[in-house]
Amino acid sequence: MSKPLSFYRSYFLSKTMSFLRRRNGTDSSKTRVADPNIKKDGADDDDDKKKDQYKIPQRRNYGSKKWSCWDNCCWFIGFICSIWWFCLFLYNTMPDSIPQFVTMAITGPLPDPPGVKLRKEGLTANHPVVLVPGVVTGGLELWEGRHCAEGLLGKRLWGGSFGEFYKRPLCWLEHISLDNDTGFDPPGIRVRPVTGLVAADYFATGYFVWAVVIANLAHIGYEEKSLYMAAYDWRLSFQNTEIRDQSLTRIKSNIELLVATHGGKKVVVLPHSMGVQYFLHFMKWVETPAPRGGGGGPDWCAKHIKAIMNIGAPFLGSPKSIALHFSIEVRDIAALRAQAPGLLDKDVLGLQTFKHLMRMFRTWDATFSMIPKGGETIWGGLDWSPETETHVAKGNKLTNSSNCDIWLEYHEMGNRAIKAVADHKVYTAGSILDLLHYVAPKLMARGASHFSYGIADDLDDPKLPNAPDMEIYSLYGVGLPTERGYIYKVAPPSDCSIPFQIDTSVDGDSEDSCLKGGVFSGDGDETVPIISAGFMCAKGWRGKTRFNPSGIRTYNREYKHAPPANLLEGRGTQSGSHVDLLGNFALIEDLLRVAAGATGEDIGGDRVYSDIFKWSERINIKL
Repeated sequence: MSKPLSFYRSYFLSKTMSFLRRRNGTDSSKTRVADPNIKKDGADDDDDKKKDQYKIPQRRNYGSKKWSCWDNCCWFIGFICSIWWFCLFLYNTMPDSIPQFVTMAITGPLPDPPGVKLRKEGLTANHPVVLVPGVVTGGLELWEGRHCAEGLLGKRLWGGSFGEFYKRPLCWLEHISLDNDTGFDPPGIRVRPVTGLVAADYFATGYFVWAVVIANLAHIGYEEKSLYMAAYDWRLSFQNTEIRDQSLTRIKSNIELLVATHGGKKVVVLPHSMGVQYFLHFMKWVETPAPRGGGGGPDWCAKHIKAIMNIGAPFLGSPKSIALHFSIEVRDIAALRAQAPGLLDKDVLGLQTFKHLMRMFRTWDATFSMIPKGGETIWGGLDWSPETETHVAKGNKLTNSSNCDIWLEYHEMGNRAIKAVADHKVYTAGSILDLLHYVAPKLMARGASHFSYGIADDLDDPKLPNAPDMEIYSLYGVGLPTERGYIYKVAPPSDCSIPFQIDTSVDGDSEDSCLKGGVFSGDGDETVPIISAGFMCAKGWRGKTRFNPSGIRTYNREYKHAPPANLLEGRGTQSGSHVDLLGNFALIEDLLRVAAGATGEDIGGDRVYSDIFKWSERINIKL
C-alpha cells in the first residue's frame, strides 16, 4: 500500500511544481514587458510578433463586418420578444393593486360594472335568461370533413383563433360553405354549431360578444343553470336549422326546462342582430301545430316568456346585406379596395379573394333574413325617405363596358347582361330584389322559398303571439354613420371576377353630405339604420295594431354612441356600435334590471335621442 501512495504523492508534487514554474514564467514575462529597460529574448520577441500578427487581423475583420438585413430583423424580433416577456413577467409577479393603481392614476376611478353596482343595490337573479346570438358570432366546429381537413375533428372552423383559415384557406372555404342546391352541408362534410355559453361569448381571441353580459349577469347571481345560449347554425335558413339540427325544438325544450326549474318564472330573452329575426321565427314555429311546427299552442309564449329585449334588431333588414349579396362589399372593404387597387381582386398567391368570399357568402341562406323589407313604403324612393322627407342625391351608374364574360353567381353573365344592369341607372328598395333575381336567379329562388320582403297581406304570418302580459324592447345604438345606399360602377376589364364595384370616387357636394366614398349614410349603429331597428316598436307594434292584436307593450331604448375615453377602456363602455353595444354599461344595466323583475315602466319607458317617432309617422302603412 505504501508504494502506490508514494507514487501518487510524487506525481502530484511534480505536477504542482510544473504549474508553479509556468505561473512564474508568465509573471516574469509580464514584468519584462512592463519594464522598458529589460529586453526580451529573441524567441519571446518572435512569439509575440506571431501572436500580434495572428490576433490583429482577426479583430479588424470582425470589427469591419456589417450587419445584414436578416441580422437586424432577428435582433428586432428578439428585442420585442424580450420586452414582451419582461412585461408579462412583471404583470404576473407584481401585486394586483399595482396595475389598478396605475390605471386609476391615468384614468381616474373606474365606474363599477353594472352587475357590481346593482348587486350593491340589492338586485339578485330572478327570471332565467336566454341568449340568442346573431349572424357570424356563434362558433362552428367540424364533425366530418374532406381529406384536407384531417386532424380537425371537433375543432372550431369558425370563431376562436381562425388558425385553420390561415393554414389552409381553400380547404377552410370548402368546409364553411353550404351546398348551393340543397342549402345544407355538402356531401361528406358536417359542420355543427358549438353549444353552451362558450358558443358566442367571444367571436375571436380577445373580441367579446356576450362575455361582458354574461359576466355582469354572474355578478347578481346568475350561473349556467339559469342561463341558456340558444346556439344555432347561423348559415342555414331558419327552418333548415330545425330540419337538420332540431335547433328550434331544443330552444323550446330548454325554455320549458328553465321555467319548470325556476318555480314557474318566465324567461327573459336577449336576441342580438339576426338572432332577433330567428327568435321571431321561433315564436311562430312554436305556436304552429306539429309536425310542421312545435305544437306549443297559441298560448305558449304567454306562459313562458316575460320579455324579449331585442339588441341591435334588424326588424326591417339592413342595406349592407344588399351590397354583400351584390358585390361582397361594404363601405370599409370598398375603401380598402380603393387604397390597394387590385390586391383583393386579382389572383394573389393563388387566391382570388372576392370570388371565393362571394361564393361562400351566397350559400348562407340565413343572410336573406337581413335583406330590407317593406319596399319603398318603409325605405323611401328617389324623391324622399322617412328620415329626410326630401331626396338626398341622385346616384348615377357608370356604364363602362367589360370585355370578358363575368362570373357572378355560379353561371356567367355576358357583356350585354352587365350593360343592361348598368343602363337601368337607379335601383330603389322596391326594385333591388328584381336586380338580385336578374344577376343571381339560383340564389334568389332558394331564398324565396324561406323569406319574403314586402308588407304582408296574410296577418297570420307576421303578427305577434297572443301574449298581452309580455313586453318587447328594441335596444339599439345611435350616432354612427350607417350605410343606407350605394353608387356602383362596372369594374375595369382586368377585374373579371365580379363586374360591379362601389364607386369610391363619388362624394357629395358638401362636407355635410350623406354621400361619401360612393356610400349614402344615415343614423344608426353602423350596421342597422334607426328606421329598421326602431319603427316596429315605435309604430308598427305600438298599441293594438293588426301586427300586434293582443297589445303587447313595446319600448324603444336608444344608446347614444360615445367613443372610448382612453385606450384602457377597450372598445368602450358607452359604445353604440352594433356589436360593441353588448359592452355598453347602460344597456347591460337595463338588461339586468328587467331580468331581476323590473318592467319597462320601472326602467323609464322609452328613451330616444333620434326622431324615430317623427320618422315613423311619415311612413304611411295600414295598422
